[in-house]
Amino acid sequence: MNRPRLTSGRIRVLLGVSLLAGLVVEVQRAIYARAGRNEPAVAVPQAAASAGAAFAAPPKPIGQGESLEDQAARDPLAFLQMALDRYDRGVRDYTCTFSKQERLGGQLTPDQLIAVSFRERPFSVRMEWRKNPDRVSRVLYVADKWTENGQRMALVEPAGSIAQLFVSYVIRPIHGEEARKNSRKSIDQFGLRNTLALTLKFARLSQEKHALDFSYKGVSKVDGRPTLVFERRLPYAGEDGLWPDRVQVLHMDRELLLPVLSASYADDERQVLLGRYQCTDIKLNPNLPDSVFTKEGMGF
Repeated sequence: MNRPRLTSGRIRVLLGVSLLAGLVVEVQRAIYARAGRNEPAVAVPQAAASAGAAFAAPPKPIGQGESLEDQAARDPLAFLQMALDRYDRGVRDYTCTFSKQERLGGQLTPDQLIAVSFRERPFSVRMEWRKNPDRVSRVLYVADKWTENGQRMALVEPAGSIAQLFVSYVIRPIHGEEARKNSRKSIDQFGLRNTLALTLKFARLSQEKHALDFSYKGVSKVDGRPTLVFERRLPYAGEDGLWPDRVQVLHMDRELLLPVLSASYADDERQVLLGRYQCTDIKLNPNLPDSVFTKEGMGF
């Protein structure tokens, strides 16, 4: 078999191709060096994660070799922000059993047990009391669905069989005087995301005033599930002041990285409870139908 001869013409062509290829590489390197960037890596297509997949396992540690506990201890505010970002990437709706006990008018209410259906968009909350209803037995709120005179309204079923004989439901402002008598928090402040966001909001506000006291306290359990415990202290001066409490104790579910228990106190010794809020039996992203958050779906 005869090999092709390397004539002077072919040699010039090969040299020209090699020089051209080298020139292209050098130009690319110069461009990225001028921009202060490394050379681009080869892009590897990745499958989009579903919302449910976002909660299949805890996220990888931020620091090399750090556990979740190490991350929480090193920078508790960044840890909660990471949990909030994770929620925003992965949660559309959920159901849970919600319990609360609050100090209203100077007295602690009985512990109330409530079945909750929740949806992020539009912000929607359906609550049905299972234990110790006070003035209401069911509430439905959908953001901007019911308004009167510029006020956002919720559908409320009065508690008690006698009241229900006369009216199946009434429409009440969510920020009205009656709502404030029934709860320390308005219904548009409800939710796992709001618990994280409000905790971060007041921690950062106190940080701006050089009064931040927010720390990781260790591990515990809520309803048999491991939690990471955080404590926040604020310059609380009473119910009418800027700050919501003196001490907040927050339990984050270690697997879900969601706030499953938040307790607020008026004093450093944690003797005067202002509010205790707990979520159990959380079922994420059940794809709740629109009918769950309608007057007809409530049976009104």
